[in-house]
Amino acid sequence: MQRKQIALAALALVAFTQAQAVTRMTGASASSIAYVEALATTGVCASNNVSVFVRGTSSVTNALGNNFTVKCNSGNFTGTTENEVQIDVTGGAINSVLFSTSGTAEPLAGNGNFLPSTTAGCTAVNGTGTLSFLSGSKLKICSSTAALTSGKSVGGFTDVEPAIFTAMGVLTGDYSSGTVPAVFSQAFAVGASKSLYEALQTAQGLTVGATDVANQPTIGKAQIVALINNNDFNDAQNQGPAFLVPGTAQTNITYCRRPNTSGTQAAAELYFLQNPTATGALGGASTIHDPSTGANNATVVVDNGTGKTLTVQLNSGTGDVKKCLNNSTTPANSFAFGMLSAENNPIGTTDTYRIVKVQGASTTAGVSGDSQTANAIKGLYDYVYESALFNPTGNAVLDLINANIKTGAATPGLFLNINSATPESNFTRNGSSVNAYTSN
Repeated sequence: MQRKQIALAALALVAFTQAQAVTRMTGASASSIAYVEALATTGVCASNNVSVFVRGTSSVTNALGNNFTVKCNSGNFTGTTENEVQIDVTGGAINSVLFSTSGTAEPLAGNGNFLPSTTAGCTAVNGTGTLSFLSGSKLKICSSTAALTSGKSVGGFTDVEPAIFTAMGVLTGDYSSGTVPAVFSQAFAVGASKSLYEALQTAQGLTVGATDVANQPTIGKAQIVALINNNDFNDAQNQGPAFLVPGTAQTNITYCRRPNTSGTQAAAELYFLQNPTATGALGGASTIHDPSTGANNATVVVDNGTGKTLTVQLNSGTGDVKKCLNNSTTPANSFAFGMLSAENNPIGTTDTYRIVKVQGASTTAGVSGDSQTANAIKGLYDYVYESALFNPTGNAVLDLINANIKTGAATPGLFLNINSATPESNFTRNGSSVNAYTSN
């Protein structure tokens, strides 16, 4: 009898341990909502009985922030031994490696910070906007100062594969064996401050303030290359704001960039500067302008004595880029531009910046709720990269998320690629970010 009781107790302990098992993931913030939607709406938790914990304020019900957790309240997620996924997207894509158990040898290695589902004092609310799928009080808003638990992740998603960061010198190791293709691609966009957007419309004979495709102003790819590279004495950096809008009274234009650990930044350097695409024997790549690292909002000013200047401002996260574009951290009504993942749609929000065309091609219909992928899916817009999953231990939860990604209005900027069982587009880079965007 005593042995039987001991055995039953041991089985109960195992069951309890499994029920409490946690997976921790880090990495790209652009696809955050897609991770949550995959776990919360596809039946991988019985009856979609989930709670999503967010570190924020009860007045913000349409955003996840950097630290959030999905808890399955009806057993474990399908095919796994875990019922809780804690996610930290601070710092972006590269932290899928740097904050993982497999990245400890990296000079920039660190820990993620995670929000436990046991956090007290969280308020149950309905999600709104892109989180409207979290109805029935599934969204739990915890204090913006709620305690976080430091630790390592098992990996996560990245906007471009880790090999790109290694080629750029940001990572030192080779992580190709632990990387698999994600089933989705990410479109990126160029944002412009309200003053720049409207000045471009005036200069290009468009309806000022309009956001429809026909009236979206364009910035040439070559113009962006000239503004963001490190040649301080080229014509773009001599002219500053007048390079894009001749005759403007503006005296400065700000490039709102991300740090070199950002997937959005890596994608921008790939697309505009051919780094590291053209770093071989034949060369051809340009170098991005500093600051690449440092404090949030750190700046470098290019002043060639022309009365016009270029300021390069470092922004730690996507939210900081939007503040820069909204002139919250730049002079009021000043010119500013920067790159964002196309999950960001300012229409219908308090954001004042707008998305411009690149080389005459648009990624957005310019309306609230747009998927911002239609032209990328058709091959009419190629500022697009296939995401990757860094999963060196073959974690079942990460594979589950990858297999159940949903796209559409709730996850703007993403579309299912040829790695999916149900691709939305045959346009692809065929597993490598340095490849041309082409149709299979």
